[in-house]
Amino acid sequence: WEDPNFSYYMKKDIYGFIHEKPIPMEPMDKKSIEKKQTRERKWYRMVREWEASERMPEELKTRIWKGCPNSLRGKVWPLLLRIKDIKASNELQHGQRIYERMKEKARRKSPDIRQIDLDVHRTYRNHEMFQLKYGVMQQKLFYVLAAYSMFNKEVGYCQGMANVVALMLMYVNEEEDAFWALTSLLRGERYQMNDFFTPRLPKLFRCFDHHMVLRKKFLPSVHKHFKKLHYEPTLYATKWFLQCFLDKLPFSLALRVWDIFLFEGEEIETAMAIALLRTFKRSLIKANDEQLNNFLSYLNEKQLDNEKIIDNLSEVLMELRRTRLSHLPKPEPVPEVKPSESLSTLPSNKVKKKKNRVLTDNKGNTLPSMHMTSL
Repeated sequence: WEDPNFSYYMKKDIYGFIHEKPIPMEPMDKKSIEKKQTRERKWYRMVREWEASERMPEELKTRIWKGCPNSLRGKVWPLLLRIKDIKASNELQHGQRIYERMKEKARRKSPDIRQIDLDVHRTYRNHEMFQLKYGVMQQKLFYVLAAYSMFNKEVGYCQGMANVVALMLMYVNEEEDAFWALTSLLRGERYQMNDFFTPRLPKLFRCFDHHMVLRKKFLPSVHKHFKKLHYEPTLYATKWFLQCFLDKLPFSLALRVWDIFLFEGEEIETAMAIALLRTFKRSLIKANDEQLNNFLSYLNEKQLDNEKIIDNLSEVLMELRRTRLSHLPKPEPVPEVKPSESLSTLPSNKVKKKKNRVLTDNKGNTLPSMHMTSL
C-alpha cells in the first residue's frame, strides 16, 4: 500500500478539498443521521417531481434557504440555471453543436488561450478535482473558458471567471453543461453577471456605489468608521461581488449563498454584503484599517456561524425589498459605439498576443489580484 493509513482521505473534507492536517471526525448520533436521510429523501422526491413537471415546486424556496443537500446540488443547480432551456434557445438561434464549434474556433483564434492556460493552473489547486496538472478536470475547465471566450466576444475572458466555472464543474460535472451554466450566469436575466467581466468592469463599480449607499443607510456607524479610515469597498468587496463570495467565505457557507443566489438572483450579492457587515458590526467599528483588512480578507479561514449569517441575509433582503433597494440602479446610457469599434467584430485568423486584463478602479488604481494561490 502506498498509503496504508489512508492519510489522504483523512485530510479530505466532504467537498473534496485537501487540507494540510487530518480533519477531526465529527460523530453523528442515530437521530441526526435519520434526520439527514429523511431530509434528503424529501429533496429527492421534490426534484423528481420538478424534473417531470418542469415547474418549480412551491416548497423549493423554503428548502433552498435551509440549504440544498450537497448530494443533490448536481441535480438542483442545473434546474435553477435552466441549462436545458438555455442550450435549446441558443441552438435554435445559432445552430447545433455550438459548444463543439466554439471549442474548435478557440483553438485557432482565441487571443485569450495563454492567459486561460495560466489561470487554470492556479484555480482550486487544493481541490481533488483540480490538483493534477493537465488532468481531466483542468482540461474541462480550460475548454469551457476557451469556448466561452469565442461565444461571448463582449467578455472574452477575464480574471474571476475560472473559479466560477470550476464551481460549476464540481456540481454540474458535464463539460458542455458547465458552458451553458456560465452562459446562464452571464446572460441570464436573473443573474446578469456579464458586466462584471466586460472591459472596465462596469457592474462591479455600480455594486461598489450601491453598497456605499446601503452601508450608509443601514449601518451608519460602520459606514462612518470605514470612511474615517478611508477603507473603500475596493479593498474588501471585489470578490464578494465579482465571484459571489467564492474564496472569501468558508466553502460550506459559500455554497449556501450560491444555493440562494441561483434561486433568488442578483439581489443576493447586494444583500449578503450588508448582512456580513451587520453580522460583525461590533468587531468592525473597533478595528483599525490593518485589522479590518486581516478580518474581512480572511473570513474564509474563520469558523463562522452559517445559520446566523443566513438568517441575517434573509432579514437584510426583506428590508432591501421593502425599501426597494435590493436591485442596483439602472446603468447610465452607454455612448453609441462606432461601427469600426464594434465589440462583435470577428478577430482575424492570426492569433494576436493579448495583455492580461488588469482589474482597476475608476481612478486607475489596480485592484487586488483575483488569484487565491500561485504556482
